[in-house]
Amino acid sequence: MSSIFPREQRVEQLFDRILRDPRACRRLKETFYESCPETDLMDADSVEATDAIFANALIRAYQNQDLSAFLMAICGNSMFDLLRNSFLIPLRFNDKDVENPVILTDETGALRDNLPVAVPDKKYKIFCDLYREKPEIRDFQMCLAYGFRERHFYSEDLKVQTDKIGEHLGVLLLYQLPKDIENHAADAEIYATVWNYMMQLEETLPRAFMYYGKMEKDGKELESDRIGIFLPFHHFESRMKKYMEMANGIGLACRGNIVDMLRDRASITPAKK
Repeated sequence: MSSIFPREQRVEQLFDRILRDPRACRRLKETFYESCPETDLMDADSVEATDAIFANALIRAYQNQDLSAFLMAICGNSMFDLLRNSFLIPLRFNDKDVENPVILTDETGALRDNLPVAVPDKKYKIFCDLYREKPEIRDFQMCLAYGFRERHFYSEDLKVQTDKIGEHLGVLLLYQLPKDIENHAADAEIYATVWNYMMQLEETLPRAFMYYGKMEKDGKELESDRIGIFLPFHHFESRMKKYMEMANGIGLACRGNIVDMLRDRASITPAKK
């Protein structure tokens, strides 16, 4: 029997960082207990496993050494759902071919056609007011977007189901990285840098999302990686302009750190042909 989800790659460094950071340990614990239906902190959307689902998940987890199989039964989250929903790992753009975040505006700030979600006039007006005053930053883009997180659980017939949670409209800030990034740094190095700044982002602006990797446009992957910071209106609308300034400071510092690393590498390492 195979595991429900493919094993994530290169997780040792990530787990080590989480275990060495008391803030990260606290958030992971809180997310787990908030997801458990037996606790006083039970979320209204938590999934309570039936006896059959619980027993099947427990046995499957034992047989396959698959922790996610058991976690899904007791708290409605896989192992990496818990990490994502604790804001302990950045989200990859369009991970597993699921468009996330969904970009709702074009390069001029106008709404795109045939949007998959409704955009209230009030939210769009707030975005337009902010867009008119957006800072002049090189290789920077500001969009209205729809973002979400996911959790996984079992149906009664033991099929894996996926739910979107934390669905919000908000402002997405995008910072383009150099096009030749793969020539001078391993993905794990970029990930480690992004993780450090993501932790800073969560301490400064809790519940902001951080994305990274390659985005798609019109079904085609863009040439260069990007860092994205998503500020949901639900959490940040009251002082969005101020919060955007704070997020830009973190996003630009993250990009600057990566660019400096690439510049140092390029000076001593010949570029790949």
